[in-house]
Amino acid sequence: MSVFTSLIGQRINGIFVNATQDRVAFRTNEGRYLGFYTSGECCNNVYINHMSGTEVLGEGNSFDLLRGALVLGVEEKKWVEVNEHDRGECVEDGFFTIRTDRGYIDFEVRNEHNGYYGGHVGEDDDVDLTEMHEMREDF
Repeated sequence: MSVFTSLIGQRINGIFVNATQDRVAFRTNEGRYLGFYTSGECCNNVYINHMSGTEVLGEGNSFDLLRGALVLGVEEKKWVEVNEHDRGECVEDGFFTIRTDRGYIDFEVRNEHNGYYGGHVGEDDDVDLTEMHEMREDF
């Protein structure tokens, strides 16, 4: 089961990411923010590396804000090793898909570590919008 199941049945009309790309929040039509964070252990760096499909939310006009995109399902694909260096430095990517009634939002979470530590994504109950900026384009 994906960590993003709390999005199912919600209409979202905005996505926000912080500067270090380790937190993401989805704004619902009701004005709530459903937040998620990336995390790792002592010797790794886990962050949102890439997101595509944000155009399904529209251009941010009044119609798009009122309508939103209905989240129909979510899928968490397994983590895959991107490369392994001789010194034991590893890079893994986790892939996630959010299916809406207007299309798909896909994103990749990257975990850079020394070969011993895994990364994960969790639900964040304390969304601090002061450190977030709204995504208008794929990054």
